[in-house]
Amino acid sequence: MITKLKKLGLVALLAVLTLSIIPMIVLADPWSAIDSGYAVTTNHHGEDIDITKPIDPPLRAKVGFKDEEGVYEVRVDLRDPDGTVVDSDTVYWPGDFYDGTSPKGADIEYAWTEELEPSTGWVVGHYSVKAYFFSEEGKELANTEDLSAMKATTVMAVPEVPIGTLTILIAMLAGLTIFARKRF
Repeated sequence: MITKLKKLGLVALLAVLTLSIIPMIVLADPWSAIDSGYAVTTNHHGEDIDITKPIDPPLRAKVGFKDEEGVYEVRVDLRDPDGTVVDSDTVYWPGDFYDGTSPKGADIEYAWTEELEPSTGWVVGHYSVKAYFFSEEGKELANTEDLSAMKATTVMAVPEVPIGTLTILIAMLAGLTIFARKRF
């Protein structure tokens, strides 16, 4: 028989585990990096996309920089789960860019790429984008970190959870143990 104190302890443990997992689930806004000078984001932000259906809307990348950076050209690469560049698009300043403001109010220039899609077709896994910023003379001014563009999945894919498969197995076994002890 489980006493009230043991039940209270179990509830407290579950609350602590839940609170420790929540920060892992929250995703930062990648566009907030624009205030440091350069940024790239996508219109899917790492969402799960079912590749058995047409991707709607198609994957596109948004690039931006602060006005004073002197950028002339930005090349954006789409990388497949193996890290291979499978598509690329280039946008030019000033023709492809628009005036805007950053989340903190700085003046920026931004542009959207054309649709990014691998020529060999989508495969299951994480896709990422990387942007390279060049001056008019062709000098590389900066490049952004690889940013998760989306996760291509199918109906047959095993779902992923932020806390990991091992933790789920431990939680299931703990629940089964508590149930079994209560039952007998």
